Amino acid sequence: MACCTSRLVLVLSAAVLLVVLGAEAAVGSAPSYCVPGKAIPYSPLSGCVWYVASRSCDVVVAMLPVLKATCCGQLQDIPAECRCRALRVMMETDPLVLGAEPGAQQRCRAAQARFAPAVVTEAECRLRTVHGRPFCNALDAE
Repeated sequence: MACCTSRLVLVLSAAVLLVVLGAEAAVGSAPSYCVPGKAIPYSPLSGCVWYVASRSCDVVVAMLPVLKATCCGQLQDIPAECRCRALRVMMETDPLVLGAEPGAQQRCRAAQARFAPAVVTEAECRLRTVHGRPFCNALDAE
C-alpha cells in the first residue's frame, strides 16, 4: 500500500510541475499573430531604429528626445504581447549600422542588440510586454 501511495504522490507531483511549467511558458511567449504583416508592421519601428542606434553607438544627436518619443509611440501602437518580438524583428531586418570601419560596425551592432530590449523599460518607454511588465529578454531569447 505504501508503494502505491508514494507512486501516486510522485505522479501527482509530476503533473503539477508540468502544469506550472506550461503556464509559465505560455506567459513568457508571444502569440502566433506577433509576426510581420499581422500585429507587427513589415518594416517595424523605423523611429526605434534611429533611437537605438543613436543611444548605442556613441552618436550625439540633438533630436534624441524626438527620436525617443517617436520610438515609444510606435511601440505603443503594437500590442503589448508583441512588443519584444517587434524589437527583435526590427534588429533582424533594419539595423542601422554606423561607423566606417568593420570593427566599429560590429561593435555598434552588438551595442544595439544589447540596448534594444531596454527600450520598453521604466527608464525608457515604460511599456508593458508579454512578460506583464516593462521588460524584454535578450533579443535572442524572445
